[in-house]
Amino acid sequence: MSDSQKSKEQLIAELAELRVSEARYREIVQSCNSIILRMDKDGCIIFINEYGERFFGYYKHEILGRNVVGTIVPKTDKAGRDLTTMIEGIVASPEEYSVNENQNMRSNGELVWIIWTNRAIINDEGKIAEIICIGNDITKLKTGTQKA
Repeated sequence: MSDSQKSKEQLIAELAELRVSEARYREIVQSCNSIILRMDKDGCIIFINEYGERFFGYYKHEILGRNVVGTIVPKTDKAGRDLTTMIEGIVASPEEYSVNENQNMRSNGELVWIIWTNRAIINDEGKIAEIICIGNDITKLKTGTQKA
């Protein structure tokens, strides 16, 4: 067997392994009971998992490309805190908001409390390309009431 033939076979095997690995990753992301979303440096949603869709009451085509403020994050919370400024802070300095809790809203306007972990994804130039956010509903803990 020639070296070029062996290389082709190795590449095909590696590609097959990569596809299996990607499928497993997608299964975990889509099946977990946490909200997983990615937002770009402007605060626009570029990915949301199925659980996040169900939780917030949006289909992907209704939410992708929209800013988090005005969709899943109200402009201000009930205490009057400016959440637009908070989102700008997360995008600018995600390490300062690595764990953050705030009010969020569902598509029907219902307010819920989410605890988020945020992490920057850095591009090849060393700049923030996007933020990955993983959230869990803590409404019951914050309010003493049961939310779905």
